[in-house]
Amino acid sequence: MAESPRDLSFEMQRMSARQIWFLLRRHLPMVLGIVTVCVAVVTFIQLRLPDQYEATATVQVELNDANGSNQADAARNQQRVANEARIYRSQALAEQVVKDLDLEHNATFTAGTPMTAQQATMQLMAQTRVVSANDSDFIDIVVREGTPQLAARVANRYVESLQKLRSNRRQTWRDGVTRALASESARLGGEVEKAERAVAEFRRAHNMPIGAGSAEDYQQMNRIAVEEASAAAMNAATAQRSASAASAAQMRTVAGATSPVVDALQRQYDDLQRERSQLSVALGANHPDRQRVEAQLTQVRTDLDRERAAVISAERTKNSTDAGREQQLAGGEARAAAARAGQLQARLSTLAAQTFRNNANNVDLSVLDRRAEVARQAYLTTAQRAQTVRSELETTGVNSSMVSAATAPLIPVAPAPKKMALAAFVGSLMLALLIVFCIEMFDNKLRSGEQLHRLFGLRTFAMLPLLPREIPMTTEDNPVVTEPQSLFAEVARTLTSEIGDLAAGRESQSVLVTSPLPGDGKSSVALTIAAAAVSMGRSAVVVDLDLRRPGPSILRTIQGTSGMPDLVELLTRTGDMQQLIPAAKAGEGDAAAELAPVVLSTREPVRNPASLIQGWQVARLLNDLHDRFDLVVINAPAILAVRDATTLSGIADSTVMVVHWGKTTVEQLRAAMQLLHTPVAGAVFNQVDYPEHARRGYGDAVQFYMGSASYYSDGFARRRSWSQGLRDRVRHGFHREAA
Repeated sequence: MAESPRDLSFEMQRMSARQIWFLLRRHLPMVLGIVTVCVAVVTFIQLRLPDQYEATATVQVELNDANGSNQADAARNQQRVANEARIYRSQALAEQVVKDLDLEHNATFTAGTPMTAQQATMQLMAQTRVVSANDSDFIDIVVREGTPQLAARVANRYVESLQKLRSNRRQTWRDGVTRALASESARLGGEVEKAERAVAEFRRAHNMPIGAGSAEDYQQMNRIAVEEASAAAMNAATAQRSASAASAAQMRTVAGATSPVVDALQRQYDDLQRERSQLSVALGANHPDRQRVEAQLTQVRTDLDRERAAVISAERTKNSTDAGREQQLAGGEARAAAARAGQLQARLSTLAAQTFRNNANNVDLSVLDRRAEVARQAYLTTAQRAQTVRSELETTGVNSSMVSAATAPLIPVAPAPKKMALAAFVGSLMLALLIVFCIEMFDNKLRSGEQLHRLFGLRTFAMLPLLPREIPMTTEDNPVVTEPQSLFAEVARTLTSEIGDLAAGRESQSVLVTSPLPGDGKSSVALTIAAAAVSMGRSAVVVDLDLRRPGPSILRTIQGTSGMPDLVELLTRTGDMQQLIPAAKAGEGDAAAELAPVVLSTREPVRNPASLIQGWQVARLLNDLHDRFDLVVINAPAILAVRDATTLSGIADSTVMVVHWGKTTVEQLRAAMQLLHTPVAGAVFNQVDYPEHARRGYGDAVQFYMGSASYYSDGFARRRSWSQGLRDRVRHGFHREAA
């Protein structure tokens, strides 16, 4: 039973170093072709290019202050050198160099081709390299030209053109800044005056004086305002206390007012209440004692109420007297606080009025002071600017100075055929290797038994070699019979022996032969298995159940010329089929009589094959064939074409999968395996290109078939050249063997 399919992957995965070497070797002609063409093209182009010379001018970058001293330091070195290098690479500087040297009209520079200034600038930028190091303040300007003199001249011109460009831009910038400052100064003078007047009017309108320039007035106003606020708060507090005194007198409670007389009457009343309670238990309501107690209770209650009313009246009189005295005291304090607050308010108003008048006068004074201050500042600024302009150095800021002028080179740097050929060799080799690995990575064709075992767990029974011609349409002319010592016959016998080992001691055996798609050669393989079995002394029959095939096939052709009964007749007959089933017949041979395989097929396509294949007739026919033949080979339809093979796989002892070498893909075989309900005993590779397989170096027995040439009688296949292999692959790509 075959192993369950594993994770599918392409041949590139889990390859050994030896397999990778064979992979490269099998594509060696393509690799050599790519490398040869690339190197030849690059060398040819290099030999036709004109000589090119490179001149290098070295400049130093300096950061100078107004006094001309170099302020370069390690912290700022990298950034300033990078900025200066970008300027040397800029298009503006290249345009200046072209303009200064009139390069667009230089026949040597333009090589006799008319150019505009823009075109000359682009060409100069393409021919110039600016090289700077991170830890150095030196910049190399490398210019490539057709003549040494022109290369040195252009390289040396870069520094002068940069200084000229920088000087022009600085002067333009200075003029623009001067005009802008003069205009802005006049505008800001008027804006300041308007703003100060607006501030003064705003303060006057919102009572925000700042005095006549003295902070004491403002502080005094703050102190008076604080005292006024304190007096007003005190007035409000005393007024509130005066108002609260009367309310407090009304709110004092008299509910708890009492006196000794009230207390004595209350005790007497309580005693009479207890006595009445005791008498009411033993005596009736009309008893003299109860009536006496009731009379006493009435009298005591009257005296208690009268005495309590007198006490409450006295307490209220006392509360009213106390509240009047407190209200008079609080009223006096409030009137004193109000008088003080009024005096402070009057003083504050007088001081504020004076401050506002001083504030209004300060506007004119501020204008005069400002005009004087502006005049002084303008004079000082003008004098200082004039002095600065007179003493300012042209080298202020970042500048470049020539430290090593370019000289005319003696040896051209281009073209370099050897160097470019080497680069082309390395690059094309890497490209070729990338193409090889891409081809192998996306190549999903099955070609080796190791692939079948690794991807599907299938055993490979044999690898039938590719024949130079088609298998003959008769059983007697089969290569297994006519060329018993050939490589094809030996592989066929090996395949039959492997299938025979599956019988496990049974006298008769049935094997189903199928493939993923039509055209894989399963009919030829089925006939070859039967022929090999006959050559090994076993009787064999081929039952062609590929009834849906629309066109002719090798088995139908043999059926038509053999005189055997039609397979449909055998399946549809209801009586005894022993007379219709042919027995093994003797064939012609040089040494002894040999058995030839029997072929049972149809002469034409069947209109409704499903009713025959899925019925009991096939099982009955196979049982009868088991009684008369040692080996029954069932040629089933392709699995992915129709579902007949899935049905027939259950009535055969074992199933053999035919894989077309270099044509059947991983996906096709995987889909076919998923459709089968029974395990596949093994696979056989058909139409194997032995020379190509050996050249690919899969490490199996086919790789070493050249060493067994003396054992075979046929014209032994030699390894072909790459062109021959390509022609054969193209020829077999358009030619499909009959299945």
